[in-house]
Amino acid sequence: MAGTLATTGLLLGAYLLAPRDPGAAATLHVRGKAPPDGSLPGRVAPDAAAGGAAGVHERPMSSYTTRFTPGEPRVRNIELAARILDGHVVDPGRTFSFNDVVGPRTKSRGYVPAPAIMGSRLVKDVGGGICQVSTTLFNAVFRAGLDIRNSRAHTMYMPEYPEGREAAVAYPGLDFTWRNDTGHPVRIEVGYTAASLTVSLYGERRYEVRSKASERYGIKPYGTGVGRGRKCVPMAGRKGFKIDVWRTLLDDGRKVRREKFHTEYRPQPKVECL
Repeated sequence: MAGTLATTGLLLGAYLLAPRDPGAAATLHVRGKAPPDGSLPGRVAPDAAAGGAAGVHERPMSSYTTRFTPGEPRVRNIELAARILDGHVVDPGRTFSFNDVVGPRTKSRGYVPAPAIMGSRLVKDVGGGICQVSTTLFNAVFRAGLDIRNSRAHTMYMPEYPEGREAAVAYPGLDFTWRNDTGHPVRIEVGYTAASLTVSLYGERRYEVRSKASERYGIKPYGTGVGRGRKCVPMAGRKGFKIDVWRTLLDDGRKVRREKFHTEYRPQPKVECL
């Protein structure tokens, strides 16, 4: 919609959610180039002989990597959350809560202002960009066949994330949760470089996972507008669309269940900041 779009008051609509129906021993982080073997930089293996839960049933379950532009303000927020999340162990039968583990994103804890999705706009907010951590974790959990309990997509599509497979978070209300239904501990390992974030899960897989996605449909055009104030973020404009993702869990080749994730992305207006 053409005209002046004031950023004042957008915080009241923070993370208005795109509808989605989900259906039925630490790491030393070193900024720099990843090793040629694909392992995470600075990985330190846990001591299985120590007797801790993380040392038992240590098999790779899944891994997922997302990328970002080096030097952006949100990189600081991504690194802070990644360090907190790294090494966390989810015991059998327990439900993981992103907000409970990572905690509040405040200036006093080192988080800085960075672009964040709020409704149909991008504005600068403390802790902006942390959803890259929750979304990278979501995709590792998705691939591992773990029980996704609560997840919501952003209102707008961002090319850093796979279409229809993301988890927006906002402390304390909007959370990403999943349950460890494998019968064995699951350890989360997080590593990052100057331009990428990788989340790997270790434990015992229960299911084989197959997935597919629909084509985009319900395409909606975007409008234009002008933003004012220090929280305004320029936007290039993207069309809105709907997409469906299915995840099928199999046990020894036999289908256990099939889940549908339906996401509706709003158009992203083209915004000029004055």
